[in-house]
Amino acid sequence: MITPFFRLDCFIYKQILKTMNSFKENFRIAKFLASLFTHSAIPEEEKAYREWINENPEHQKLAKRILNEETYEKNTQLIKSFSSQKAWDRIYPRLGGEKASGFLSWRKSLKYAALILLLIIPASYLIYNWVAGETISDITPGTLGGELILSDGKSFNLSDNALPEGAAEIFIIDSKGINYQTPANKPKVKEIKNTLRTLHGMECHIVLSDGTKVHLNAESQLTYPICFNNKERIVQVEGEAYFDVAPDKAHPFIVQTPHTSIRVTGTSFNVRAYADEGVESTTLVSGAVKINNENEDYELLPNQHFLYDKNSQKGIVSNVNAELYTSWESGSFIFINIPLENVMSYLSKWYGFKYTFEDDAAKQVKIGAYLNRYANMNPIIDMIMELNMVDIKQREGVLHIAYKQ
Repeated sequence: MITPFFRLDCFIYKQILKTMNSFKENFRIAKFLASLFTHSAIPEEEKAYREWINENPEHQKLAKRILNEETYEKNTQLIKSFSSQKAWDRIYPRLGGEKASGFLSWRKSLKYAALILLLIIPASYLIYNWVAGETISDITPGTLGGELILSDGKSFNLSDNALPEGAAEIFIIDSKGINYQTPANKPKVKEIKNTLRTLHGMECHIVLSDGTKVHLNAESQLTYPICFNNKERIVQVEGEAYFDVAPDKAHPFIVQTPHTSIRVTGTSFNVRAYADEGVESTTLVSGAVKINNENEDYELLPNQHFLYDKNSQKGIVSNVNAELYTSWESGSFIFINIPLENVMSYLSKWYGFKYTFEDDAAKQVKIGAYLNRYANMNPIIDMIMELNMVDIKQREGVLHIAYKQ
């Protein structure tokens, strides 16, 4: 973790830059400071150090910060995170191929010099990015999109302008997604199934042939018949989807997930069943549903939530505020005392970013927030950082999350 000790103010940077004209000169200074830092300076390096601090009062301030015994241990811990070879690979080209001879064993001391180099000049930005993290790039929200897989195995993206031959007789694609109900005089066909799939950073709406509306969240898929001809209207879902089921008591609507079967006649509810998550859930907004899970039946009323734990293979029903589980459908994220591990898993599917936790403590930090689903994620990161409990750095496009000790 980069401590406040390393955040030099702009004034000091400007003063240093006035007397440092080349990357080689900067590296020379970093080398003798590194020797002093590791208590291994030779007489020539001690002399160079004295000459340097006498050149400018700001050099004395900088040296004091770097060599301060009170921060020595913290600096040492930071240095241990360096990869010597990576650091040298980045520095070497800027030295014009010059070897770091005469400076102890450069392989042993390189990481110290690289550390100090990043402290004394912005010109070492490449190294700083690698250690402290890049400036976090804009993380934009997902968009409407998806892939339709036809019963014959052919597939096409919804963004494609041309529909497959004969498709216009069965469905249309509008501004939100797919509509199987709109085409007039569509032919009656046997129950043929299609699959609608969204990738990370995508969502899609679909109106099924009976008028049921489905909002498919990111990294999800829905398998359904293009026309319901049987007594039961059966679909399969993986991932997350919000259903607004068209009423039809004579033809119950059944949603099947890998672990549950949800039976309704006309109602609104949310299903979450991601393969990479340890639970499946169903949240009822209106109407009533019956859930069959592991040969047990459960009935839900509005504002009730069914949770199935894949590890214990047990289900439980609880009273909840349904909005907390369905807010994504109306364009918001609501988190109340949710572990950061769950929050990042949830958000990464929609925003499409990669992340990793540096320790378990960071995963357990609890988050509470009300967020706009269609805004960039960067304000969310700022909000989390303001809690002053975790550090979030971006390195090579990946967010690294660490608990603040």
